[in-house]
Amino acid sequence: MAERAGRLLCTAAAVIGGVFLLLPIWGIRADAVLSGSMEPALKTGSIVFTDTEKTDPEVGDIITYRLGSSYVTHRVVEKEGSRFVTRGDSNNGRDAALVDRSQIVGTAVFSVPILGYAAVFLQKKTVFCLLLLMIVQELVFLVVSKKGERGKKSAGKIHE
Repeated sequence: MAERAGRLLCTAAAVIGGVFLLLPIWGIRADAVLSGSMEPALKTGSIVFTDTEKTDPEVGDIITYRLGSSYVTHRVVEKEGSRFVTRGDSNNGRDAALVDRSQIVGTAVFSVPILGYAAVFLQKKTVFCLLLLMIVQELVFLVVSKKGERGKKSAGKIHE
């Protein structure tokens, strides 16, 4: 039972990892929500998925934009010419700097609670390498055990 649960967990991790590798191909960016500035819409520890092809937001849209070397996900509350005024839902005032269209990465389409904690944890190289090693080990084990089962079946046919 424990072996089956372990295999299921490794398979689920591999599938989720594969999906996250394919997201950029589909124009989707995934970011962990690290602060409570957008609560209750985006809870701390969530992963927010941003459509990178939607770069022309309307007032009320939640956008992800570049701010120096980091990324911010806040709501557009107003347009000032060709620039945007943003604010975190739980912040009292608007963000200090206006957002230029060239800074916009995309518009948030949905989020998944709690998954961001796991994503941040897995970004640590040691944890990622250990998980990758476990997945590779499990795949090798599956291949070897399948070959063993085939060998037993064919040996049983020979003796019949």
